[in-house]
Amino acid sequence: MKVLFVYPNLYTQMGFNHGLASLSASLKEAGHETRLINLNENLGRVPTDDEVFDDALEWGAGLIAFSCLSQQYAQALRLGRVLRERAATSGRDLPPMIVGGIHPTMVPDEVMRDGVWDHVGVGECEDALVQLVESLERGERRDDHPNFLCWKGGERPSDTESIARDFRTNPVGEFPNLAELPFPDYDLFDTQSILSGKQGWAGLLTSRGCPYRCTYCLNHRIVDRYKADLGRSTAGIGFFRFRRPEDVIEEMRIVVRKYEGVGTFILDDDLFTQNVEHAIAICEAYEASELDLPLVVNSHVKRLDPRVAEALGRAGCRILKLGIESGSKRVRFEVLKRPMSDADILETIEFSEASGLHTSGFVMLGLPTETRAERFETVELLARSGIGRFRTSLFFPFPGTESHRLSVEGGFVKAAAVSSLTDFTSSSCLDFGAPENLAIAKLAACMPWYVNARMDHYREAPAAARYRPLVARVEAMSQAEWEAFQPELRELDQETSEAATRAGELHYAIRYNAFMGVRSDFFLAEERGMEWTTAAAKPVPDPLHALALSAAADERA
Repeated sequence: MKVLFVYPNLYTQMGFNHGLASLSASLKEAGHETRLINLNENLGRVPTDDEVFDDALEWGAGLIAFSCLSQQYAQALRLGRVLRERAATSGRDLPPMIVGGIHPTMVPDEVMRDGVWDHVGVGECEDALVQLVESLERGERRDDHPNFLCWKGGERPSDTESIARDFRTNPVGEFPNLAELPFPDYDLFDTQSILSGKQGWAGLLTSRGCPYRCTYCLNHRIVDRYKADLGRSTAGIGFFRFRRPEDVIEEMRIVVRKYEGVGTFILDDDLFTQNVEHAIAICEAYEASELDLPLVVNSHVKRLDPRVAEALGRAGCRILKLGIESGSKRVRFEVLKRPMSDADILETIEFSEASGLHTSGFVMLGLPTETRAERFETVELLARSGIGRFRTSLFFPFPGTESHRLSVEGGFVKAAAVSSLTDFTSSSCLDFGAPENLAIAKLAACMPWYVNARMDHYREAPAAARYRPLVARVEAMSQAEWEAFQPELRELDQETSEAATRAGELHYAIRYNAFMGVRSDFFLAEERGMEWTTAAAKPVPDPLHALALSAAADERA
């Protein structure tokens, strides 16, 4: 059968979807044919609705399969409805349409009741999708497909009342065995264009799953669903799984052989450093492979074993990414369910940098119940830490998560914004009132300036004097003044950064994208074609950490 995937990834960064690549590979291994319509304006002209419809039917697709995040679902739903309308008015037969991904997994009943889809996929569907496709190919109209919501009797009803009730929710099957899955289908995507647009950064997975239950993440809901359907404990469902090191290395070799300009491998595992033995085995296999490209990995501030840090350094890890999320201990513990103290965060950053790893922190603003003072605790923690870089995003409550419930119960959610947002950086779907919304927008866009302005409270930092007037200027702006100022922001940041650089002042500047603050020793080394090392740059004097750790010692969890 021919399966046409549709990825409605509009008005955001272009990206490689690991789930679609794996689904396509599984289908091809089973003898099926796949294609992708990747809707993203960064990859050339976006096809019209009519072109999508004509492409699907002229190619002879036997199934149209959408995949989407919550921010992408509105576009998927709109296009799905359009395709049904085009089929009805043209008298042409439309193949079955299914939808899967994070959003359908989190709120499958809501998605099924939209009445557009013939099936809604839940969880990891490599095995289940192959079974569904082969059933459809045989002309069967079953309603008992594992991992899928199906219309009773196999026929999508037309009346509203039936759509609201006449579907069957089937239990999920086992998680796919990573050792048995084929390598991802990179040919499904225009991978060369994506790599070039991402400056040669290639992402791949060495594991799936995560043992934590952060309120804003889908993992806790997936675990609960599989536990209930399979009737097992958390340990018994096998959610956290690991690939064989030799398979990971072979996939890397394939990517390097097939595509030009591969310069960095990003290991997109939720937590690469969680399993010490697996992380070390991957690092050792990579070191022995002589691929000799930098690595970027995700870690947890409480799960970085010294042996893993050492192995990462030997393997050429360039950036260690850490989920900090908030500088407020209350927000981390109560809102996000991330029990990390300031001391945990500061010690891990210090240890990582001393091990030669450039640290990168994720932080969020605009969280439910977060106060203005707590937002500035995030500024203070970043300034204290001397972290290598930080990425600021606006909180988005994924439907179905605990944080979404908190946001709804607090009355913060703007329903219209939920379906219109396409990213985490330009605007929020939560409403805290006009003054607070404006304050959050300013801080999100200018976080490096705010951090720079506070750095001299923790170390010698002459650049702070350059940035304090900028922060005061931003803080005094009205909504209209802020909107008028935003087009000038990046240029002013560059001018101020260049002045600080000429004066030899360590600082953070907006680099690589609009929401990333990067420490100047790193981006200057990169611009000069040099390899950044903590030993050479010594960007953070030891007294900084002595002071910061002393102040945070009583907060250890």
